[in-house]
Amino acid sequence: MKDKYGRELTYLRVSLIDRCNLRCFYCMPHGLLSPFREDELLTRDETAEIISIFAELGISKVRLTGGEPLLKKGVPELIRRIKKFSGIREVVMTTNGVLLKPFAEDLKAAGLDRINVSLDTLNRENFKRITGMDKLEDVLGGMEAAARAGIGPIKINAVLMKGYNDEEVMDLVRFAIAGSFQIRFIEWMPTAGAIHSVRENRFLSSEFAKKIVEEKYTLIPDDSNPHAPARSFYIEGTKSSVGFISPLSNAFCAMCNRLRLKANGMMKTCLHGKEDLDIQSLLRKGCSREEIKEKIVSAVWDRPEEHFLNNQAVPHRDFVMTAVGG
Repeated sequence: MKDKYGRELTYLRVSLIDRCNLRCFYCMPHGLLSPFREDELLTRDETAEIISIFAELGISKVRLTGGEPLLKKGVPELIRRIKKFSGIREVVMTTNGVLLKPFAEDLKAAGLDRINVSLDTLNRENFKRITGMDKLEDVLGGMEAAARAGIGPIKINAVLMKGYNDEEVMDLVRFAIAGSFQIRFIEWMPTAGAIHSVRENRFLSSEFAKKIVEEKYTLIPDDSNPHAPARSFYIEGTKSSVGFISPLSNAFCAMCNRLRLKANGMMKTCLHGKEDLDIQSLLRKGCSREEIKEKIVSAVWDRPEEHFLNNQAVPHRDFVMTAVGG
């Protein structure tokens, strides 16, 4: 399955639920509620059916996201089903880690291949300031449980924020090295208008983090995955790697191979583009798999060449990351 620019789509990111148990101010601040009713969200069976259709169209990697995906009932069983679809080679998950500890063994048994954990700080008070919750120990315990269960490699996703964690870059890197984790520093992207206003004076380029890491460690380029959004480097003398995701300062659209399925069944061919196709409605209307495939292929063909994050003339409208999926 290709778009008109010749990019082959092999990676599907699936938001299982638009709710979260944290209230990170850059994503889902207090008062930002779910835009959907429960009956508007995909059921577990609908999610599995749609993923099976994408598998037949050439999708080989599936990432389960949220909101917080572990708030969705039956995630291990869904993973088991996805792993049985022909063509699916990898099922991974992005989580905030709060609920990871009690799920770790079941996720591994179900066949989860890898996991990304969002962790912006190692300081308890700073964690509370960023997320609105006192849950740092739960996250760290969840990562330990996942490592013991054999889920790996574990990646840490850290959003860079001036005045919040700009002095913790090396602490996070040392933590990753000590645990043999991988870590990725991510530039803060503008999303909904209310969140964009908070972003002012908080943005840090990923180059800021890279320079700090290079002062202490030798970084060796890792070019093994040309489609990855991160510029990745092995940290010499360790079992860890560090990546820098730069959607604003170093766009990676030319190599983008991913599609997104929102929690309400809307497909997006670009994270910051429009909603391209209502797959849930097609399913509930009783459309055949072939009809749905044709509509997906058509929407994918017309996906935009690049996102518009650096175009100030294009505003974000009703963009809520928890509904779209990280």
